[in-house]
Amino acid sequence: MLFNSVHFLIFFAVTIVVGNILKDKPQRIFLLLASFYFYAIANEYFLILLLASTFLDFFVAIAMDRPGRTDKQRKLLLIISMVGNLGLLGYFKYTNFLLGVAGDLNFINSYRFPVFAITLPVGISFYTFQSMSYTIDVYRRQIEAKKSVVDFALYVAFFPQLVAGPIVRATTFFRDLDQRLSVLNEDIQIAISRILMGFTRKIVFADNLAIVVDNTFRNHASMNPLEIWTGAIAFGWQIYFDFAGYTDIAIGVARLFGFKFDANFNFPMTVRNITEHWSKWHISFTTWIRDYIFIPLGGSRVSVPHTYINIFLTWLFGGVWHGAAYHYVAWGLWQGVMISFHREYAKTKLREFMHQKGGLAYNVSSRIFTMFCLAFGFVMFRAESMGKATEMIKAMLFLREGSNGIHSYSNFEYGALLALCFAASQIFSKRNVEYFADNGNKLIYMNIATIFLLLIFGVTESQNFLYFAF
Repeated sequence: MLFNSVHFLIFFAVTIVVGNILKDKPQRIFLLLASFYFYAIANEYFLILLLASTFLDFFVAIAMDRPGRTDKQRKLLLIISMVGNLGLLGYFKYTNFLLGVAGDLNFINSYRFPVFAITLPVGISFYTFQSMSYTIDVYRRQIEAKKSVVDFALYVAFFPQLVAGPIVRATTFFRDLDQRLSVLNEDIQIAISRILMGFTRKIVFADNLAIVVDNTFRNHASMNPLEIWTGAIAFGWQIYFDFAGYTDIAIGVARLFGFKFDANFNFPMTVRNITEHWSKWHISFTTWIRDYIFIPLGGSRVSVPHTYINIFLTWLFGGVWHGAAYHYVAWGLWQGVMISFHREYAKTKLREFMHQKGGLAYNVSSRIFTMFCLAFGFVMFRAESMGKATEMIKAMLFLREGSNGIHSYSNFEYGALLALCFAASQIFSKRNVEYFADNGNKLIYMNIATIFLLLIFGVTESQNFLYFAF
């Protein structure tokens, strides 16, 4: 069910009314059933997979927390949970990719494995990570196993963040579930404002930028380097507005039910370096791979070479999590390259000097250079294949055979829009929704402005959120 659909508006209206009339356990059961309905609309059979993952981790955690369990027994139970969850995820998301890799590595003959018609369940990567983090935390004795299957199932399936995040930690969710926050007038105002902001990001900015992005990646062979650069950077902004818009709506809706989820984006597109970018982009994911992949590998507590191996393994995992294709692998490794280079640069005296003496010129140029580097990753992420990504990157670097000249520029209006996005993000990075809520009528003015943008510039034809594909 799309947030930007009439169906969702009706579903949300019914859910918010009934959900606030009911209290305690009846309310939790109702929200759980509503969440199951929300998910089953896409494909009722996928609900079976969601239930399988839920019951597996619920009973594994209960068994793990039983008095007298040895560490060996607890580890075995954790392995059962991880094999079950990753087995389902692996089958639906990676079967054809792994068979393709096996075929590429077959140097003996030209045999290729058949491609199976496997439909990827919506949101499986998100709820699998969320459910696994719970069992890992129980194993680490950071939380106790939940005794109520309704409570745990609601944690996994809660509809605002079920299909595209944010990935909510069990400690955050159960804190608010057990000690539900009162939904006061201020909370309602902030929630509605965040929802309006989410729709604006999606319908006004992301869906309009999709026009130039789709055209660029479809017709890149006939475009000059500057036009491809525009399309590549436009995709970065498109996926940012699309995903941040979704999580804004999710966080706003959750707040109307008394849940206060952490922000998932913090204006990551106007930063000065790649490390800062990833501290502000998809925060629930980056903290997940940090806590459950990078640190268990040894993090940065090991030797320098081992640290960089951990960085690359972590981002290889991050790339594969996003998609089962070589261009996602390349995207993940490119993040590792950028982070590694910045990590070394941060140790130098040059960085210290520029940080202290560089002034406005360094402040601006570092942001432009960061976007320049990110753009190569945007191409890898968006292209349908690694071959297409390579062709576009060669053109961007003026290495394409044939004409590389810039004789015209057909994306002027979108170039101007991107400049506006940069300027607006820089201004609003210090002025979030809570800032406007603390300043009287400013929140009302902001909401009027977002409604105006939606009515005048909003794309009326509903489009899927991009992260539904992951």
